[in-house]
Amino acid sequence: MAHPDLLIVGGGIIGCSAAAFAAERGASVVLVEATEIGAGASGRNSGVVQHPFDPVLAPLHEATLDHYGALADGGFRFPQEPAGLLLLTDDPAAGRARVAELNASDPVLAASFLDQQALLEREPMLGGGLSAVLLATGYPIPPHAATQAMAARAERAGAELRLGVRAAALEAGPLLRMDDGTAIQAGAILIATGPWSADLLDPSGAWHPIRPTYGVTVQVALAQTPGSVLEEGAVHTVNRPVADDEPADGLFTFSMVTADGVSTVGSTFLPSAPDPDELAPRLVAHGTRFVPALAGAAIVRARVCARPQSVDGRPFIGPVAGMERVYMTAGHGPWGISTGPASAAMVVDSILDGVAIPNELRANRPV
Repeated sequence: MAHPDLLIVGGGIIGCSAAAFAAERGASVVLVEATEIGAGASGRNSGVVQHPFDPVLAPLHEATLDHYGALADGGFRFPQEPAGLLLLTDDPAAGRARVAELNASDPVLAASFLDQQALLEREPMLGGGLSAVLLATGYPIPPHAATQAMAARAERAGAELRLGVRAAALEAGPLLRMDDGTAIQAGAILIATGPWSADLLDPSGAWHPIRPTYGVTVQVALAQTPGSVLEEGAVHTVNRPVADDEPADGLFTFSMVTADGVSTVGSTFLPSAPDPDELAPRLVAHGTRFVPALAGAAIVRARVCARPQSVDGRPFIGPVAGMERVYMTAGHGPWGISTGPASAAMVVDSILDGVAIPNELRANRPV
């Protein structure tokens, strides 16, 4: 395809979704990816689609649920109902306060408080001394499944996926040059390369509203697994850049998701890439406070990925200022798999139809 209508850079959930949606509307589409589909956070996440606790992002999440519900490809099956998200705490007062707060701000989550007895009745394998906030969200899926299913859908619609092709530079046209010396000119170019978006959009390094925040997740083997999605803390959700001098131990938090019989334990929020094998035992040990059975669990695999964390916790979507017919969708932080397909649909509508992007999500908004 010498001159596609749309050239997409990045084979994560957003790039693959955009390729599928644009191709299904009749656009000619080429997607280039430096390594493999879902190589970053889109294939190495904890494996749960959940509400993002942000009124601006909530509509993207709700629309994403619809996209996943309509995505049936091979082994991909999206749960019809949420498993339930348990925010675990040893501070019952904080848990009750969080329930009241969420019922006022996000009634769709149907927040309720579970004391220690009620919590153990729901999840007997949890440790003692805990209570929880129960929320009507949390759809476990294998970490890579949605991205691979979207890639297959894009190819069925006629999109061309070129793997092992690394983008090097953007030029007017718009035109994208590759590391191997080839180039592709397109009607429009969409940058969906997560934390590496600035490498193409501003090689000088002056533009940095998105930075990588590194997370380690550990897959473990357990004879029994909880049915709910588990997270530590009734109040705090990490959705901000991590400072270079921030103590690493202060950004360890427990989470546990089980999909297709595989349990994934996380997670870290770090400013630089760690050794996942070194951190894996620490994550599992931290998790034993919440799930004692983790003490004897075999570590199957530890993985690290870079979340594309924006400075204000919201993605940058739409036309890039000063670059004609160049668009971007990046900066979703921990919510890429939970809001990515709807973000992709939004930017495709902007590219093909000129639909305006909400001010809070515009790529050229001041931050």
